[in-house]
Amino acid sequence: MTRTPKYLLAALLASASLNTHATVSEYGEFYIPYQRLQNEATCLDRQIMQAEYGIPLASMLEGVFSETRTLQQNLGGTSPYININLLVNGSTTIPHTYNFDRYTNSGVYDYSFTMDMGPFNALNGNTVEGRQKTKDLAKLALIAVIKTAEATHRAGHFRVWLKFDNLPSQSNLSGSMVHAGGTDWPTWPYTASSPLYQTYKTEMIAAECGN
Repeated sequence: MTRTPKYLLAALLASASLNTHATVSEYGEFYIPYQRLQNEATCLDRQIMQAEYGIPLASMLEGVFSETRTLQQNLGGTSPYININLLVNGSTTIPHTYNFDRYTNSGVYDYSFTMDMGPFNALNGNTVEGRQKTKDLAKLALIAVIKTAEATHRAGHFRVWLKFDNLPSQSNLSGSMVHAGGTDWPTWPYTASSPLYQTYKTEMIAAECGN
């Protein structure tokens, strides 16, 4: 079975008007962060899900923030399925709230989401190490969302506002700052070419991954 060509998927998405929230079912691609076993390098993995495209990126984020079912081969024994998505740890994930979407006259899809880092704050704790883990996960979440938006709409055809609630204190932590952001103008949205998004990718995604 072959995948739907991207030009046909684009036509399907266009027919599922963002204004009317009509739906169309199709396979779509999304990205999750995972850690390699041998050298612990953090990479992005492209996955596929069957989505009901009413609000395209909102649909795909269900995959971004869900457990994977990745086969763990065991020679001579049962090979179980395990989760490798770093954005999910057991029952702990990053709750995300859809704020709005709109389609502009220039052919750009706008989206707005709020991410709640509270559950990982509670899991990782308030130590320097724990706050660093939560801060880094916020960056990985942002990377996965924007990379998925790029797979859904292509660079230059989307803008995403991301607001982070319950970020930990970033005092004495390494790496660039994670900003709380906002849900719409006058705060700035993220695009495929946003300097901060590119900085986070350089910091968090290993160069060997090719992402």
